[in-house]
Amino acid sequence: MKSGFENSMTSEELMALKLRLWQMEINEDLKKKRFKVPVHLGLGTEALVVAIASAIHSGDNLLLTHRNAAFNLVLAEDPRAVVREYDGSDDGLAFGQLGSMNLVNPKSGVVYSSSILANNISVACGCAYGHQISQSQNFSVVLTGDGAMEEGAFYEGLVFAKSHQLPLVIVVDNNDYSMASTTSERRCEIDLLLFCKSIGVDYLQLSDNDVQTYVTEFKGLRDAVRSSSSPAVVEVKTTLLNQHAGPTPGWPTDPMKVDISYGLVIEETASDPIFVLREKYGFKNFSKFETEVSSAKLNRYVG
Repeated sequence: MKSGFENSMTSEELMALKLRLWQMEINEDLKKKRFKVPVHLGLGTEALVVAIASAIHSGDNLLLTHRNAAFNLVLAEDPRAVVREYDGSDDGLAFGQLGSMNLVNPKSGVVYSSSILANNISVACGCAYGHQISQSQNFSVVLTGDGAMEEGAFYEGLVFAKSHQLPLVIVVDNNDYSMASTTSERRCEIDLLLFCKSIGVDYLQLSDNDVQTYVTEFKGLRDAVRSSSSPAVVEVKTTLLNQHAGPTPGWPTDPMKVDISYGLVIEETASDPIFVLREKYGFKNFSKFETEVSSAKLNRYVG
C-alpha cells in the first residue's frame, strides 16, 4: 500500500479503471440484450490491454482477435463510438458496418481483427515484413491466446518471423480457456519458453496484474524489438472474469455475477487487476479514484 505522499494513480492506472467501468456498463447493456451482435468483453485483462495500448506509436500495427472490445474502447478517440458500432449505427466507429468481432480502427493502429483462431498471426507477419521493407521504426503486435497455440499458424508464424528477423511481438493471452474447455481438458502442456528458446526468440511471462509493471515491460519490449529487429513472445497469465461472450452470466452454467452496482472490483484476488490497484493504494484512496473516473461513464447505464 502506498503512503499518503504517493497516493496519485498514473494515467495508465486511471485508464485501467475507466476501461473496467466502460466494460461493466456494456455488460449491463448485454444483460438487457441491447445489441444484435455478440460482444466479447475482456473483464480481467485491463492491465494487459492498457499496457499494449501505451506501447503503440503512430504507424505501429495492432492485430486482434474477436475479443477486441477492450482494446478498441481504450484506443478510440471516443469510446462511445465503439458502443454505437455495436448498435449498428452509421455514426459508429466503422459506420455500423463491422459490428464487434471484426472491428478495426486504423487511425488508432488496430488494422485487423479476426474471429478465426490464429488467423491474425500470418497477417501480422505480413505487417511486420512491411515495416522491415520500408525501413520504418514501427513494429507490429498481434494478440492471440492459449487456444491458438494449438494451431499450425502459431508455430509457422513464429518461425517465419524469426527467420526474417521481423519487428513483431506475439502476445499470448493465456486464460486457460478456449470456449468452454480448459487447457488440461484439450491437450498436453506446451512449454512456450522452451519452444522460443529452441528457435532463438526472446520470451517474457507476466502474471502479477500490476498495470504499471506491464506498461514498463511493454514499452521496453517495443524498444528492444525495434533495436534488435527480432521478434519476441510475451505470455500473459490472465483470468477472464466474464463468460466467453454475451451477457453475464452468459451461459446457464456460468457462476460469475458481474454487477456494476457493486463497484469496479469483481473478484477480490490477484486475478483481478482492479483489485490489485485497490490493494496497492488502499481502500480509501481507491474509493476516491473510483469516484473520479465515474465522470467518464459512457452514459449507457444509469445505476
